[in-house]
Amino acid sequence: MYGTIARVTAPPANVGTMQALAQRIGMAPGQVARYIFQADADPGELWLVALFESKDAYWANARSPEQHARYLELRSLLNADPEWHDGAVIEAAIGAAAADRNAASVRRVYDELINQENKAVIDELFAPDVVIHDPFMGTMQGMDAFRQLLGLFDTAFPHHRVTVEAIMEQGDLVCVLHTHTATHTGPFMGAAPTGRSIVVNGLELFRMAGGKIVEFWRKDDDASLLMQLGILPAPAAA
Repeated sequence: MYGTIARVTAPPANVGTMQALAQRIGMAPGQVARYIFQADADPGELWLVALFESKDAYWANARSPEQHARYLELRSLLNADPEWHDGAVIEAAIGAAAADRNAASVRRVYDELINQENKAVIDELFAPDVVIHDPFMGTMQGMDAFRQLLGLFDTAFPHHRVTVEAIMEQGDLVCVLHTHTATHTGPFMGAAPTGRSIVVNGLELFRMAGGKIVEFWRKDDDASLLMQLGILPAPAAA
């Protein structure tokens, strides 16, 4: 990983605005974490930490017009220019508590978003610029892209449900083994409703940063889904 640590000073009254700004901006492409550290001795002394997957990702963001606009918004809240300290992370560890929080956030996608149909949690769980990878819809970016993907299945399979069999974690990644159950009562991939009940197994992968989902891969058994709907032919018996 590569990133920067910046010492800044700001009027204490601006600190809350800085926190809100960071939450609104979310994560830049390739960014894996961000922190704002506030000194006990001086509430106006802050250390800003931004970590990226690589040096190339860091500099691509640093040189982008979007980052320049974000910096100008941040600079307006500071007493002076930041003191930047760029460099590589040569050792890091994610404690069990952080990993547990990541798994708990991902679990809410299945328990609350899908099974309870609580769409409001999308804003809580996903970064604004989340990257979505889906076999049907390709690669998209943003929470609205995820809403579009979810809407595809909500329209075709209203009130579909999911059972989580296992959750596995490695670093900033969370993988979920699960099974979807649904009834096909709406249009899907050009096919009219069939009224068929379906069962689809799947694996989905989430990348986490700053407590938010910043990247999502859907790897459900789409071939089985399409065969159960009659869109694809079932394999011939041996």
